[in-house]
Amino acid sequence: MHFSIPDLQQFRDDNGITYTGYNIYIDGFFHCTARYKQLLSLHEQLQAQYPHLKLSGFPSKKFFLTSSQLEERRILLEKYIQLVGQNPVFANSGILITFLFSAQQETHSVRVHVVDIEISLMNGYRIPLSVSSTDSSSTVLDIACNSVNLSKDLTKYFSLYLLNWSCAKDGQPCLKKLEDYESPYISQKYVRPEDKIVLRKSYWDPCYDMDLMIDRVSLDLLYLQLIEEVDLGWIIADQQTKEILSSYEAQKQKREYIELARSLRHYGSIPAGEALTDAVNIGEADTTVIRARVSLASKELTLTSVTHPSHEQRYKVTRMRCWRITTLHNVERSQANGHDSLLDVPSKNFELSFEYLISKDNLVWVTLRTEHAIFISVCLQSIVDELMRQKSGEGPTSPRCKRASLAYLRRDGSTHLITPSSSSDTLSSVNGDSSGSSREIFSVQKLTEKFASVAFKSGKDCVENNAFEAIGDEEL
Repeated sequence: MHFSIPDLQQFRDDNGITYTGYNIYIDGFFHCTARYKQLLSLHEQLQAQYPHLKLSGFPSKKFFLTSSQLEERRILLEKYIQLVGQNPVFANSGILITFLFSAQQETHSVRVHVVDIEISLMNGYRIPLSVSSTDSSSTVLDIACNSVNLSKDLTKYFSLYLLNWSCAKDGQPCLKKLEDYESPYISQKYVRPEDKIVLRKSYWDPCYDMDLMIDRVSLDLLYLQLIEEVDLGWIIADQQTKEILSSYEAQKQKREYIELARSLRHYGSIPAGEALTDAVNIGEADTTVIRARVSLASKELTLTSVTHPSHEQRYKVTRMRCWRITTLHNVERSQANGHDSLLDVPSKNFELSFEYLISKDNLVWVTLRTEHAIFISVCLQSIVDELMRQKSGEGPTSPRCKRASLAYLRRDGSTHLITPSSSSDTLSSVNGDSSGSSREIFSVQKLTEKFASVAFKSGKDCVENNAFEAIGDEEL
């Protein structure tokens, strides 16, 4: 999980006392607002649960903080929560999952009640469901899969996503996977109200398609998803192939359609917008910096030249030793061979760089200037996680509830004991849902100036890739 706390806000309680709330973002999206004492309570319970793992860096208690001291505390809390998110033990702990789930519910003042939501398939077909407003993503996923008669054994191949169809048509990042630390109802209504909740496959490696093609329902879900991805241009096909696919679709030859789609360029890829890059081999010979479309698929990241679509460069994820995100604040201008440099576009103030193994003992840095750096990083981590599960003999996985007992400290100072089997209904507002979120809809561009840094590890610049594979002599 990529945590950030780019800003804070002041609140006033029922007694007129002012307090500070820190706005927590996960993977680039606003999740919740928490007070210092709430994060301190989380810290203490994590340490009690894992006494052998020491969490350092939590800011000490201070009273009557000045504006500069509040800013210093924000930075320290951000570094602390990033350390928690990067440690696999803490990041997967039921305590953290339960805290984040409860904090989202409290932030948006959502009471527990039955709500009507719609789950869309990738062709736009809508499935109406009645769920609890605070059902987790895995619970809603189970309900959705059951409603379409999908076998429980195949649910692990699917997940729920928030999808923006307008961005999808423009080749921009459009998907946000709904994780088990959030309620789909809350995330869709208050964070991304313009998006639809969709059911789609959640794995990268096409080999898992074979498991879905032996079941009628999962075959239909895969088939409908591929039709939409071809129509959106995510899967590239020439005119003759499109005509064959249209013929298969008209005759409901689903298996034939899937098999042909699987053979096409960029099958299974997810668009990640455009970037400026110094990468070689995808532009003209004299071009120092080019504009490229970024996409991610199983085990690789692809850069395709905007001006020369036939020119592309593919980078294997297993050859990326590490990657990092940098936020740039100073925009300079320079010219190189008559072309703009990477520093010439002020709207793209994020850089994602990865260290790539070209040949044995030859590592080079490839840099992408793009506002979608966080999205690309999240996708890379997801690909790596799947590769590591495959190495350990495990298959794909969908969000599963990992709740744990937690003494949740509310903003007002009251404590509510949450157990794995209990509801968090006492966190709810007696007045029902709030009329609107206390936070505006997230935009990377709105927050660019607020990010002091987008670091993943304290004292380190990079995310280490556990799936990195060195090249041996026999491979050269």
